[in-house]
Amino acid sequence: MQRVSTTLFRTTCCLTLLLLLPACTGKWVDRRNTRPNNFATWVDTPRSAYKIEPGDDVSVVLPFNAELNYEAPVAPDGGLTIPLAGTIKAAGLTVIQVAQNVDGALAANGITGNAHASVSIRTFAGHLYVSGQVKKPGPVPIQNDMDVLQAISAAGGLMDTARSKEIVVIRRNPDGRPMVRTVNLEALTRRADPTQEVMLQPFDTIFVPQSSVVEADQWIDRYITRIVPFNQSINYNIGQGGFFR
Repeated sequence: MQRVSTTLFRTTCCLTLLLLLPACTGKWVDRRNTRPNNFATWVDTPRSAYKIEPGDDVSVVLPFNAELNYEAPVAPDGGLTIPLAGTIKAAGLTVIQVAQNVDGALAANGITGNAHASVSIRTFAGHLYVSGQVKKPGPVPIQNDMDVLQAISAAGGLMDTARSKEIVVIRRNPDGRPMVRTVNLEALTRRADPTQEVMLQPFDTIFVPQSSVVEADQWIDRYITRIVPFNQSINYNIGQGGFFR
């Protein structure tokens, strides 16, 4: 009788805890925590051409004057020094705008009035940071028009334990306050939901939480299996009129 009472007690505890479990596996980001008093209001960045950053390694190609082709990183002050053209502004401009500046500088210096410079970025200085349930967490070099799915792919892709419906994106707004939003990759990839496509900026942080199923498994292991240890395959022996393991 004592053994039956103990087993019934443990079984009741287990069932009670399992009923409480859904409260532990809800939304990763509570809506209350995204209010303006905690985070700045998220503002989507419209798709636009990449703006060059200091440290970007830039290539300048002049099709009619190959001897003037040049490769160099943009200086910390945002300038790009090109032989015969001098130092031109590059940071904060698109590659097309920098190419126009190169054409203008070469023409102003009497080198050529028909340069038709082509500017491209060989390597990007800016990085994103991808952490959580991805195969290769850490910094990821940003690319032009990079979105969340591409950044996660660059980090090795999602692990099987990832919560793909609630990817967290954190960004600083111009006054330094953090903004946060979530991205549902399943809605993006299966339903082509355009509201889930977020264009990323340098220094954005992407966090991939664990799936609710994995959280549930860990929760059961921590709060049930270890605290109330018993063989979970409990049967009722009709012939003996009691429980047995």
